[in-house]
Amino acid sequence: MSGIASWGSETEPFQFAGKNPIPRNDRDPTMASYTAGHLGFHGWMCAVDRAIWRRTGLGVFDLPDRYWRDAYEEQIPPAEAAQEALEDEGCPLE
Repeated sequence: MSGIASWGSETEPFQFAGKNPIPRNDRDPTMASYTAGHLGFHGWMCAVDRAIWRRTGLGVFDLPDRYWRDAYEEQIPPAEAAQEALEDEGCPLE
């Protein structure tokens, strides 16, 4: 997985090194509402969602509630945040 080029901000999107920024996508109204217009957090959450889906076939909002914004603010990489959430729910390691 690539490193992180930019954590983004309210007006700038999250971006992995060597990749295009992750744009806001309002096709998922739950994600759009949860990220409340913060482009950096929105992109980071999309990356977390993708990491969870790859591992389980579930989405981030299929898991119990969690303080995702805290992980973003602490600059925990999306794959690590996803892994921690899955471990907390008893998902076996690969």
